Parts: sequence; C-alpha cells; structure tokens
Amino acid sequence: MNLNEFTAQYYGGLASTVYKEPVPLDKADTALVLIDVQDQVTRSYFEEYLVKLGFDASSLGPVFDEIEEITCGALANIEKILNKCREKGIRPIHCKIQAYLRDAADTGRLHKSAGMLQPPGCRESNFLPEGAPMDGEIVLTKTCSGIHVGTPIDRVLRNLGIANVIVVGFYTDQCVSTSVRDLADLGYRVALVTDAVAAMSRDRHDMALNGIGNIYARSETTAEILERLEKL
Repeated sequence: MNLNEFTAQYYGGLASTVYKEPVPLDKADTALVLIDVQDQVTRSYFEEYLVKLGFDASSLGPVFDEIEEITCGALANIEKILNKCREKGIRPIHCKIQAYLRDAADTGRLHKSAGMLQPPGCRESNFLPEGAPMDGEIVLTKTCSGIHVGTPIDRVLRNLGIANVIVVGFYTDQCVSTSVRDLADLGYRVALVTDAVAAMSRDRHDMALNGIGNIYARSETTAEILERLEKL
C-alpha cells in the first residue's frame, strides 16, 4: 500500500463517522444557500473580460465552449433545486460578490488585488436568472470568498433556527469550498450538491470535491436531493 492509497482509506473511514446518514431536510431548520450565481461565471463575461485585458481570444473558442457547458450544466441543476426548495418551504439565501460603495473601495484586499471591483449595478454582480432571488428572499453581499467572513449569514441562520444547509453555486474550489468548510466548523450539517456546484474547469472542481469529501459536507447529486425534497 502506498501513501495515496492509505490516505484515501484513512479519510474514507473518517468520512463514515462524520456523515453516517444524509443531512436531514425539514423546512423548519433547513436553508438553501446559493453562492455567487451571477454573471461573472458566464461564457459571455469571460469573452468580454479577456478582451478588456488585452488577450487575443480568437483561438479560445473550445475553451469558451467548455466553460459554457460546465456553467450551464450546474445552472440547470441550481434552478431545479431552487424551485423545489421554494415549493417545499425551504428558505433560499442568496450570496453574491458585490461591494457596497460605487467606487468599490470597500472591497477586500484579495479581491482588490485581483481586480475584482464590483460596485452595485455592475454586470458581474447581476444574478443569473436560474438562481435569481424573488421578492422577500434574503440577499447577502460580500467582497471576499467566504460567506462567513464576508456576510452576517451565521447570525441570520441562527436567528432562523437553521441547523442544516444545502449548498449550490460557484466556484467549487474557491467561494464554495471556503464557505462549506466554515459552515462545518460553525456546527452546521451541510449537503453539498456536487453537480449543482462548478469550478472554471472540471479538474479544479474534482480536486476541490476530493478535499471536501464527506467530512466537511455530505455529497449528493441533484437527483438524490430532489428525490428527498419531494418527500417533504
């Protein structure tokens, strides 16, 4: 047995002690958290953004095609889960990247260094229709990766009596991963819908899921969680 094999067995055994059963679902103590379901993950945004940066994007057609395929696949599943949660009375909480000030001066250091300045009303911060909030649903904004550092979501969830959280959104290896780990550390049970989250590439998505495993969250597919939601 080599180290990779041992490590896989070790964490596999550890995961079986953390989540012996799927995360309980009940409208009284379960929320759906949608992370960064906004325009900045779309093909058209990347095409426009790279041109602004001075890149020659003429040869990147296959790259954009794959980005579109990955993003649209996750968005279709996000929409199904959001609609079903609304139908069953599970409250959605929408988190997105957006500054408070028009000049985005309140942006966190990391995002600011990366040029991610997203003032209110900018294209990047627009919700995509598949995951857009309805009137009366909670919307929280952040200028960093994690929903706990960037928003008061922990207080909101506790005030609502939430113990169980379903997570969908973008990107698996960045904002989703950070947020899921923090949710776990703060004591929430987390259901991560693996085909309703996505990274820019499949490799980054798979590596992030491998790191989260069934330790920080219980992994489920859209089909699996829809089946369980239907029974509520």
